[in-house]
Amino acid sequence: MAKTINVLQNSPHTILAVLGGCIGVLICLIYTFLPTALHLNLFVMITVILVVNGWLLGLIIRRLFINGYRDTLTGLGNKNMFYNTLKNEMTRTRSKDLCLAMLDLDNFKQINDTFGHIAGDTVLKKLAEILKQNTRGTDSVVRWGGEEFAIVMPHTSMQGAYALLERIRTIIESYDFGPQINSRQITFSSGVVSYINLSKVMQTKTNELNPLDLFVNLADKAMYRAKASKNTVVRWNEEYCA
Repeated sequence: MAKTINVLQNSPHTILAVLGGCIGVLICLIYTFLPTALHLNLFVMITVILVVNGWLLGLIIRRLFINGYRDTLTGLGNKNMFYNTLKNEMTRTRSKDLCLAMLDLDNFKQINDTFGHIAGDTVLKKLAEILKQNTRGTDSVVRWGGEEFAIVMPHTSMQGAYALLERIRTIIESYDFGPQINSRQITFSSGVVSYINLSKVMQTKTNELNPLDLFVNLADKAMYRAKASKNTVVRWNEEYCA
């Protein structure tokens, strides 16, 4: 699926070339083998068919894109979109003004076990809404998988990213998820790392991971540090997140 989407995204000219070739062949056949009186009628009919097929092709491409880059439960981007976005931002950034945060809901298994998976899905969807409502349009919020989420924050300092996550953390811990679920407080733990942190690690240490995966790995380490206390945001630091 991912390969198909990649071809469709990177080679739209190929699709147009094929369609154009088909139209050309059909027109040649019409004018070569059919009586002149039928040329116009058949030409109009074939044009209508091609327009309808083009519309259907557009719907198919859009559906492939949605399925390949969107999480069906929350409507957020998924891991495919995450890696695509992070790679582009890492290529773009000049002043190192890029931060990455990984978030994990605390004790989410207990929510599923106590209230059921429908209630758990409700929490995930509500959390997705809160994350989208409290981040900028330039930020990319994705569901990493399970109860984990990620936020790619371009044009953001470590201080700015930390302040944003702290604000979201306080919103979540006091949010009313419903009369049944609210009997158990919902919180999350988060780790945040900057592109500056990544650059320093790459300069001072030998790593087997590529820069993209290393960036995620550093954010993960900060998040695991946060989960030791729960309901906490931890900024990556070489001393205790190594």
